[in-house]
Amino acid sequence: MSDEAAQAAPAAEAPPEPEFPAAPPPEPTGDPRVDAVLARLADLAGRPVPEHVEIFEDVHRNLQELLISAESAQDGTGEAAGHAVPPRPRAAFPDALRPRA
Repeated sequence: MSDEAAQAAPAAEAPPEPEFPAAPPPEPTGDPRVDAVLARLADLAGRPVPEHVEIFEDVHRNLQELLISAESAQDGTGEAAGHAVPPRPRAAFPDALRPRA
């Protein structure tokens, strides 16, 4: 086996490098519910940029819902107290910013 063939064999077995390195995981916030929502940001790695909007909107919406539930619990309002929960917040990004297929 020539030196060139010996050098090419290990390179062919190595897994391909990702196009962009994955971002480090976010630091823990101290609230497991928030940490679970922020963990969704790991889904950004390896996805095309147009798909990032959906992930960011999902994270934003879930964080807003956590804030609403925390405020409701603190105020003693909310469904548990017999009051309606405030309406869901609007989308983080208007439809005009969505990439067109």
